[in-house]
Amino acid sequence: MANLSVGIISESIVQQHHLRGIAEACGFITSDVWLVTQLFNNFFLLARAKENVDIWLIDIDSSSLASFDKFSVFERWLYELTVPVIFGEGKVYNVNDPNFGPWSRLLTDKLLSVSGQLSVIEFELTPAKRVWVLAASTGGLEFVKEFLDVLPTGLELALIYVQHIDSQQNRALANSIARNSGYKGQIAGHGDVLCVDTVTVVPSDKQLDILADGTLAIRNHAWRGAYRPSIDHMVASAADRFGEDSGVIYFSGMGDDGIVGARLMSRSGGNVWIQTPSQCTADSMPNAINATGCVKVIDAVKNLAIHLQRLQREAMLASTRV
Repeated sequence: MANLSVGIISESIVQQHHLRGIAEACGFITSDVWLVTQLFNNFFLLARAKENVDIWLIDIDSSSLASFDKFSVFERWLYELTVPVIFGEGKVYNVNDPNFGPWSRLLTDKLLSVSGQLSVIEFELTPAKRVWVLAASTGGLEFVKEFLDVLPTGLELALIYVQHIDSQQNRALANSIARNSGYKGQIAGHGDVLCVDTVTVVPSDKQLDILADGTLAIRNHAWRGAYRPSIDHMVASAADRFGEDSGVIYFSGMGDDGIVGARLMSRSGGNVWIQTPSQCTADSMPNAINATGCVKVIDAVKNLAIHLQRLQREAMLASTRV
C-alpha cells in the first residue's frame, strides 16, 4: 500500500479526529476531511471532493440526516463515486468506552483490506489461493533455505516464515531466506496481501494477523506469550483464514511453540508436517508436534519440498476440473 489517499466525511469534530487518526495509522494520506454539514452548505465542495481520493470513509447517521432538504444531492454524489466507500454508523466515540478498541480494530481491518485489493489491481499481483507456514527455531534457518531451494514456484502458493529471532535480524532474514530460490523474500508489511511465489517473514516485534482476504495487519502491541514471533498464533491465523488450503511444516527448533497451532490446523482440515527429528539440529519442537497426533508427514527436508509440490499440483489440477 503506497501513498493511497482517504477522504473522510463525518458528523462531528470528535468523529473526524478518531477517523483521521486510524486512517493515518494505516499509512493513508488524509487528503479531504469534511463535516457533512459543510458539504450540505457548499455543494461545489462535493464536486471537488471527488478528486484525488482513493477511498472514502463516511461515518454519518443517514436516518438523522435524511431530514435535510438537500440530502438527495449528497445521495446522488455517493451513487456517482467510482472509488471504494467504507461506511460507519455515525456514532460519537469515546476512547474510554470498552467498545472503542473493537471498533477501531474493525475499521483498521476494513481499510487494510480495501487498500490491499487496490494494490492487487494496481500492481497486477496474484493473491495466493493456498498458504503454508514454515515454522522454525534453533537451527531451523539452514533447513528452511534448503527446503526453498528445492521447492519450485508456480504452485499458486504463498509461504509464511515464522522464526524465533531477534527483531534486529528481520531484514537480514528476509534478504537471505529465498536468495537461491525463485521465491521473493519479504518482511510482512501493514496492508500487504499474501501473493503467490512469496515468502513472507513474520516480524518478531509486533503481532501479525491474517485478515479474511489474505491481507496482513500488524498490530500495535507486542506478541503475547513467551515466544516472539508466536508460531502458535500464525499457524492458527493461517488455518482460520485458509482452512484446508493451508498447512504448516515444523523444522528444527527447541520448545513447544506450535502445539496449539498444530491442533487448530488439523481441525481446520489443513496439513501438519514435520522435519525428521533425528535430522534436526534441535528436535524438541518437532517431537512435541509429533506427540499431538496431528502430523501427517515426517520426512527429510528435500522430500518435504517434493511432497508439497505434488500436493499443490494435485490441488491445482482438481480446481481446473470444477
